[in-house]
Amino acid sequence: MKQSPYLQLPSTWATLQGFHQIVISSHLDPDGDSIGSAIGLYHLLLAQGKIVSIVNQHPIPKNLTFLPLDKQAYVLADSPDAQDVISGADAWCILDLNAPQRLGPNLRPFFDMFKGTSFVFDHHVEPMINVHSLNVITEASSTCEIIARMAFDSGINVSSDAAHGLYTGIMTDTGGFRHPRTNADVMRLTALLMDCGADPVMIYDKVMNAQSFGSMKLLGAALSNLRLEHDGSLILMIMRKEDLAGYSSEDLEGFVNYTLSIAGAKIGGLITEWPDGTVKMSLRAKPQYEVRSIIEHFGGGGHMQAAGARVKEGNIDHIIQTIIDLTQSSINK
Repeated sequence: MKQSPYLQLPSTWATLQGFHQIVISSHLDPDGDSIGSAIGLYHLLLAQGKIVSIVNQHPIPKNLTFLPLDKQAYVLADSPDAQDVISGADAWCILDLNAPQRLGPNLRPFFDMFKGTSFVFDHHVEPMINVHSLNVITEASSTCEIIARMAFDSGINVSSDAAHGLYTGIMTDTGGFRHPRTNADVMRLTALLMDCGADPVMIYDKVMNAQSFGSMKLLGAALSNLRLEHDGSLILMIMRKEDLAGYSSEDLEGFVNYTLSIAGAKIGGLITEWPDGTVKMSLRAKPQYEVRSIIEHFGGGGHMQAAGARVKEGNIDHIIQTIIDLTQSSINK
């Protein structure tokens, strides 16, 4: 009988109890799983009497600000408070990433100089980060699933506040319980979180029905820029810097998912060129295909069917053509 990959989590939780002041961080451009797991772990540790702060490169996306969190507990890496918070911590929990550059340029130097004990909780493959406790479970649907299982397996109380964060991350990283990692165990886990107070109707409404009027107009422009390649197997949504003036990446949240809603699409992608010269790309694939190897070509990473990267001072036309060329082999596998 195969051993559960979650067996080490109670001992990791027990180790965490030996620390007093704990910092939590997740990846730049945070999403539902990174914010949900950070807020979930924040409340779990706070209930144990710990001093806890979340320090991230970027702010919480607007559609996730409903999650319960003291505003003073969320610190941006470029703020004057960040150094004091991190230097005073004896433990650092890194969530939903396994490569230090994904912390962001303002947070990475703090990590490199940190003298305390570091933990990683993540579900991405091939970790490339040096920490004291590496808890990477690729079988998990999300980092929120890992944190939730650690809590339940350790027999601790999961408050309503923690449950809301953890349920949110599982919901978003499974694509609303539609992606391949959605199984009976995940559904049983979300039921436990509902028993603890997570409100699935409210959470879905807050997360999914939060587009601004400007964002919806931008979606119209993005849909008009769809490009079909490889006989419709590859669908690219392309937005250039003139299209994005006055917008942020947050305004494009969820846009890439529309590329796979077209009949015949096997791989879809959102490619954006920003006024500062950065080109960002987010690729998605149907279950029998993969995009991680394509994204790795640009120094990015992620999952087999969902991955992303950013290239500073990138040539968007060259990047588009490279993706088209690389996609051919993935589609024909």
